[in-house]
Amino acid sequence: MTENERKLNGLLEQLHDDYVDASVGMSERVARDVAKTRLQVVELIEEYANKDDTISRSRVNTLLRDLEAIEREIRTVAETSLAGAMKDSVEIGYANALTAFHKTLGLSADFVLTARVAESLVLPTLTGKAPSPSNLAEYLAHRTGPDGLILSDRVWQLAGEQRAEMGNVLRRGIIRGDSTSKMVCDIRTVYENEAWKARRLALTEANTAYRTAIGYTAEKSKFVSALRLVPGVHHSEKCVAKAGEDRHGLGAGIFLPSDSDIYSIHPNCTAYTQFILTEEVR
Repeated sequence: MTENERKLNGLLEQLHDDYVDASVGMSERVARDVAKTRLQVVELIEEYANKDDTISRSRVNTLLRDLEAIEREIRTVAETSLAGAMKDSVEIGYANALTAFHKTLGLSADFVLTARVAESLVLPTLTGKAPSPSNLAEYLAHRTGPDGLILSDRVWQLAGEQRAEMGNVLRRGIIRGDSTSKMVCDIRTVYENEAWKARRLALTEANTAYRTAIGYTAEKSKFVSALRLVPGVHHSEKCVAKAGEDRHGLGAGIFLPSDSDIYSIHPNCTAYTQFILTEEVR
């Protein structure tokens, strides 16, 4: 690694560490947004309550069907909140890459934000559109991940699992003759226990958006010839294995920006990439 690369990648590492802290805040925001739908469940329970503060067993199936509206609301809220987190991550990714170029090499890469995408292997379906944070976030929302799913599939899974758990809790409570206040407390516990799924999904999608923004900048920059993959803070088995791969005969962990699989290695992935500069700026 040359002196310029050390300076550039040292700054990128610092900026990435700052981003990791920001992404945690984004994940908490998504979890809080999903948690707000709990109030609708509480209202539903109160609507079905008898004067003795219980719910009749004869109404259990109707109540459970009404949970479908809550599930739809969780999906809507989660998708909207995730889109915001992904857009914010792209903005930070662009800003960090441009800051690193400018501070360490005195070079500008502003064209990345102003030009239209032209024959990009990182963002193939955005050809002809501006690589804005909102456009890139929308592209990522419709991409197929390593699990074979798109973002809406994962959100539906999240909402479906949460609704199923709420249904189980309410069914048991009604059959036991629990008070509605007890059921409200149990629903709160469901939301608390399920919140980690929203956080994990948010971290996964936000970090993928960040790495993709960095990769697109590298692809369009005349200053970067390749990327070096650095495993995340937990050094997961998948990250370490990917970082040990010599795909192009350039050395272990050296990839091209078009190798989009390095931007989404596994859930909760915090891996990042370093820049290998072209000869003219090394």
